[in-house]
Amino acid sequence: MILRRYKSSLLAILALILLLGYYWYKQPLILSPFGFRLLANQGTTLALAALAQLTVVLTGGVDLSVGAIVGLANAIAATYMGDSPFSVVTVVLLTLGAGAGAGLINGVLVAYGRIQPIIVTLATLYIYSGFALLIRPQPGGSVPSYYATTLTGSWGYLPYSLIVLLVVTLLFRLPIMRSRLGTAIYAVGDNPGGAHMSGIKVNRTLVSAYVIGGVLAACAGLFLTAQTTSGDATIGTAYTLNSVAAVVFGGAILGGGRGLALGPIIAAFFISIIISVLFAAGVSSFYQSVFQGGILIFVLMFGNAWTLRVRNRLSVLRS
Repeated sequence: MILRRYKSSLLAILALILLLGYYWYKQPLILSPFGFRLLANQGTTLALAALAQLTVVLTGGVDLSVGAIVGLANAIAATYMGDSPFSVVTVVLLTLGAGAGAGLINGVLVAYGRIQPIIVTLATLYIYSGFALLIRPQPGGSVPSYYATTLTGSWGYLPYSLIVLLVVTLLFRLPIMRSRLGTAIYAVGDNPGGAHMSGIKVNRTLVSAYVIGGVLAACAGLFLTAQTTSGDATIGTAYTLNSVAAVVFGGAILGGGRGLALGPIIAAFFISIIISVLFAAGVSSFYQSVFQGGILIFVLMFGNAWTLRVRNRLSVLRS
């Protein structure tokens, strides 16, 4: 039963195991406590961004502003976070609120403005990036050392970043997705008309999904701030397309209605460590982007074919 439920995530899991195996062959120290902590920290930001993207994708949309919200959260946290625990908590809540507000704007424009999600989020990408630049025109800022250590440190082989990822997933996303709201999100992505006929508030569901996505993207920005201990308004740029890639490779359907959190999380770690593996393999930095893009194209084509095959089998079984 469990294997069938997570079948769409198996390809990402297998790919990550093979990649880590090759990386370990080239650099045995990656499985030391220090190396494992680096790998965990390297992939957690993208994993959180992928969860944000997945929430929107489940409704049948796509959020191109995820990276901009990550950058905005990073700029806010690194600029305004003081040294006292009170100021840290206040700025964290403020940053999460900013993410929720950004998601709310996206959701309202998509649901009530009747504008295609890709158009809305492409426009808000520039808006949120502009706000981030207003807050942090130049890279800089700082965060308390205890904030960074709490999120990116480790206890032996247990990185705190994986605990952060687990807490966000279990205490925030999972309860929502297993509630009536989560059922509504899947239903709207699978069949908006049918969801409306079933009494589901489609517009309210869409807005809620984008708000959740905004909060998760802000979580990614907060963790990235702990990782870099500074702010950069443009730092989130890569997370938009990489989060989409992680969602697709993780087994979700861009058309909506299908997808679990495990696959995109695993795929996010795969995508995050590709560059490190290429460096360990001796690939020149001039060609690393080419190889990274080629690998992503291959795994996404293979993953999309795998996911569609699973979906077709489920359709046959239902009929």
